Amino acid sequence: MDTLPSKADLLDSSLTDRSRMRIIGLALDDPRTLRLKFKTRNVGRVFVAGYDTSLPHDDVEGALKKLLSSCGQVTDIFIRETDEGLARRAIVYILGEGAADKALLLSGIDVGGWKAIVTPYRFPKYEGRRITVNVTGYDNSLSEIESAMRQHFSSCGEISNFEFFSGSVYFIVEGEDAQDKVTDLDGSEMGGRTLHVMVVCGAITTVHTKRYSAKMF
Repeated sequence: MDTLPSKADLLDSSLTDRSRMRIIGLALDDPRTLRLKFKTRNVGRVFVAGYDTSLPHDDVEGALKKLLSSCGQVTDIFIRETDEGLARRAIVYILGEGAADKALLLSGIDVGGWKAIVTPYRFPKYEGRRITVNVTGYDNSLSEIESAMRQHFSSCGEISNFEFFSGSVYFIVEGEDAQDKVTDLDGSEMGGRTLHVMVVCGAITTVHTKRYSAKMF
């Protein structure tokens, strides 16, 4: 049986500001926590190596942003720092049509004394297609909440594994473009109430959400 996401996987909304999405490892006022609506097919990410790992973090980050901004909107650059210096590969997220493919064409370009080596870092096939959804804002007095949710989200894919909490429901949606279809229903009305819809697990994101991971790249 599928379970709800752990805290480590959770992208949670701020209780004080619903316009922002909380990403573990980022301060709430970090601009990368802004909730952006985007088509998942336009999100790309790549590995970039080749820089001197003893360089200052900000210097490498700035160089990568300058290099890859021609491919689309650079939404996040994650470079892990270790006791010995920077990790040997950075992870860069870019938003735009064909962004990752454009970035790969830049591999080998000189970047102020070092050559950028750009390699693919594709999202797993299930991400964006099998997602856990959280919905709030509905009328909690409805007698058949699950039935109403199934009907409201029926166009998004196969729906299963409902779990209810106080004023909140979680369920799994699986299907082609499930994430895009579900997020399109954020702000929609059901029974005269405005729904707040979030993908809390399995999402394709424009930021590196697993900053807490001990894995080194």
